[in-house]
Amino acid sequence: MKKLRYLIAAALIAGSMAVCAGAVRTVTPQEALQSSIAQVQQQWQNENDKSMYFIDGDGYGGYASPLVPSKNLYTISLDIDGYIKYGFLDGVVNIETGEMVIPLEYDTIDVLADNKILLSKEILGKEHCSDFYLSDENGNITPMDLPVEGTCMSVSDEGYFFVGIYAKRPLTDVIYYQEPTTIQYDIPKLVLFDENMNMLRDDIDGGVAISTPVFHNGLMAIQTGSTLWEGSVKGAYGNGKYGLIDKTGKDIGKNDFDGIDWRDNRYIGWRGKTLYYLDGTGGEVELPANAGEYSAWARPDVAAAHEHGLGSNFYYPRLDITRVDFCELAVNLYSKMSSVPENIPDAAFSDCEDENVAVAAALGIVTGYEDGTFRPYAFITREEAATMLNRLYKSLGGTETAESSRQYADDARFGDWSRDSIYTMQNIGIMKGEENNEFHPDGGYTGEQAIVTIERMYNQLAQ
Repeated sequence: MKKLRYLIAAALIAGSMAVCAGAVRTVTPQEALQSSIAQVQQQWQNENDKSMYFIDGDGYGGYASPLVPSKNLYTISLDIDGYIKYGFLDGVVNIETGEMVIPLEYDTIDVLADNKILLSKEILGKEHCSDFYLSDENGNITPMDLPVEGTCMSVSDEGYFFVGIYAKRPLTDVIYYQEPTTIQYDIPKLVLFDENMNMLRDDIDGGVAISTPVFHNGLMAIQTGSTLWEGSVKGAYGNGKYGLIDKTGKDIGKNDFDGIDWRDNRYIGWRGKTLYYLDGTGGEVELPANAGEYSAWARPDVAAAHEHGLGSNFYYPRLDITRVDFCELAVNLYSKMSSVPENIPDAAFSDCEDENVAVAAALGIVTGYEDGTFRPYAFITREEAATMLNRLYKSLGGTETAESSRQYADDARFGDWSRDSIYTMQNIGIMKGEENNEFHPDGGYTGEQAIVTIERMYNQLAQ
């Protein structure tokens, strides 16, 4: 939210510089608010994109963005001439009725779990310190009594939020001085709270130009133990180590990594130049040095797929593909060759809101599990890949069947649900067997293999 504010503020400043020099009429917040609500309501009624509405007026500007869309509640943020020392003023409006549910007087507004609304307001005269409040959907506001004093940094998934506690910490600036110079600079420590205001961690390192951590697949990568920050006053990172935590704040596995990234929908950590796949239970698997390179056999088809607009830029193409990434490739191919139906449900599964997954499910390419989940970050086996590829093939009008296929030596290991798909993909040259005429149904299906098979199917269907 704060990064968005900076970008919008820059746009507003740039716009104001384009206006001819002269006196600017100062408007009151109430005048600006009433005019802004009218603008936003008009856009809401006339535009299909409900994600953001920009506000532009004489002496003010801002935006409105969805907060609780199901209740037509939008955050309205205004930057008003004469009130610049306060920056943006935030409130909540019911965009359908035009009623202000939460007054225009807060610095940050975010939604937590169960549509609880988190508000913060800077304490005047107290730097980097805010008062916090909770509100319900009807605007009933209650002050919060947090065990720390700080400023609202961000809201993470499922209602978790960060409070930043700033202090002077040592920063070695290697950019803005002729020689590296260590100075004391305001850098935050991050405190993580859950949706019930329980403090989970108070030792997470922040940085300069900070981007707060987020949860992926129920885990969050955090840095702790920094004693020195290096970079510049525009952006610097600490020298602490990284590890994963779960949604209770508990460490998962070792916290001695030099860095951890969420890449190809999985966590990858590194110590020095050695990479590790982190399985989310505390286990780690060392990756080969060439994990980030495409195999020689795959490169021609991968290059062709990218020319056709079908590829995906995997960081580690030799690793097994996730279910959500396969859906992206499948939907890209479908969109290339046919029209995606309209009115696709937003979320087909309880644990996944990805648009490509919703489309793939609506087309019958993928299915979920009995408990209503999709498990988007699970890896795909070869027989699962064959089954989903066969569904994709048929959804695009493919008519080849499994008849007259040469039987694989490990046919007895195939599931009854996958056998026909495996042999159909063999017949049309999409998926091939491996050594000793074996298919290896429970083997892995990698990112580069997925791109190659999608490219093969494109060529088959385009004939």
